[in-house]
Amino acid sequence: MKTSFSVLAGFFCIGDFTILIDSFILKNQILNHPHIISTYLVFFSFVLIFFGLHFPTFFRNFPKLLIVSSFVFGMGIMLLLVDLGLLNDVYPEASLILLKYYYNSYYILTFFVFSYLITSKLRFNFPAIQKFMEYIYYAAIFTCFSFLIICIFPKSIPTTTSYFLHFFFFMNLLFITCFVVFLFHYSFTKDYLTHPFSFLFERSKQIFEEKIPANRANSRIIKEKLWTLYDKQNWRHTMDSFWFQILVDETLDNALEHGGKREDDIITVHVFESAKYIDVFVIDSGKGFNPRLVPSPIDSDRKLVTGGRGIHILKKLFLVRWNFLGNEVNIRVDKTKSSDWKTHV
Repeated sequence: MKTSFSVLAGFFCIGDFTILIDSFILKNQILNHPHIISTYLVFFSFVLIFFGLHFPTFFRNFPKLLIVSSFVFGMGIMLLLVDLGLLNDVYPEASLILLKYYYNSYYILTFFVFSYLITSKLRFNFPAIQKFMEYIYYAAIFTCFSFLIICIFPKSIPTTTSYFLHFFFFMNLLFITCFVVFLFHYSFTKDYLTHPFSFLFERSKQIFEEKIPANRANSRIIKEKLWTLYDKQNWRHTMDSFWFQILVDETLDNALEHGGKREDDIITVHVFESAKYIDVFVIDSGKGFNPRLVPSPIDSDRKLVTGGRGIHILKKLFLVRWNFLGNEVNIRVDKTKSSDWKTHV
């Protein structure tokens, strides 16, 4: 999921940079070439299908999605190879037919496949992102309305290769709108995983990484490795062994309980350390949950319920945040506040 977002964002950055360079330096030498535009749009379709395949999570038990996506990838690659073999100067008529009919047919096919991916995934319930998806729908409607207004005044975008530029502008606008919705819905809250601007200057280094099949035997092994790391990094002066025990047990046991239902489920653990912080990331393969909806164990009607107490204690001691799907937790330990932990219960 993170990779799909990164690839999509990186593709837009490359496209924007290309448009700026070509417009101000190369005087539209690139964008005026129809084959370059078509090739770019084919690669964009690859990125779009890849994004749809992995958002909000990859469905391993739904092979139809992978088969359909592979068909689109294969068809796009064949289209590019045929276009390369024709060469515009040698077969101008065949090349023109390819550009006019086959490429456009491929774009339409990609749109329907992408819609199929999204529709298929929305049939499954993701409680952790249900409200977020509603806001995304509103953002998409707002983007479409804004884009229609821009199309009414076509001179607002240069007429050169207007088809490509209008399309690319629309996708940029949609991506930025959805990203703003994401920021306000998840990043600017205390419950969700985000990093302050100061994170860029922390110089945090990864000191531990492990991926294990989600079962109790492997869970015990990784706990032992974390305890070895605890002694190796001399965290005893920073964090009492009792609190470290709670941190390790709660994060790994929860990941095993909620993300270890299938034989091929994986639990991933990352540990980063900087001069001021220790960050423990535990990622499972479950569908996640909405941390805002977890009741407090100190409520009168929850005093006899054992679930949720460990996380409540962790939130009193450390900074605890989840990714927006709820299947990745980050425990941030502030080394400078270790003396305050003795007063927490």
